[in-house]
Formats: sequence, C-alpha cells, structure tokens
Amino acid sequence: MVCRYCKDMITRLVTSIKGVSRVDINISDRTVNVTYDSRITDAHVIRMTLLKAGYKTINEPGKVF
Repeated sequence: MVCRYCKDMITRLVTSIKGVSRVDINISDRTVNVTYDSRITDAHVIRMTLLKAGYKTINEPGKVF
C-alpha cells in the first residue's frame, strides 16, 4: 500500500465486511488497523478479503475486542 488509491480501495473493501466499524490506514507505515465486532466477523475474514484483492497478508497484533 503506497498510494491514495490503495488507501481508498482498502477502506472500501474492509468497511464492506459486516461487523467492521472502523478502518484506520497509515500509508507511510503501511499499516491498517481495523475495529470490528468479533461476534459478526473475525480477523481471518478481513485478512482473506485483503489477500483476494492482491494485498499482502498482515499481522494480527494483540487481542480483538
């Protein structure tokens, strides 16, 4: 992820997942932080959505609330 297009695309992709409430993207750090309801979706679904769109897999730091 290196441009505004990528940021917009990732935001659209991830916010389209039911249960996702917030997506914060830092282009310079190449990080995506997602807030979601774990009763509705999980990190695997988010990760697979990004992989299918051609983005590299991401690490899942810490616990999801």
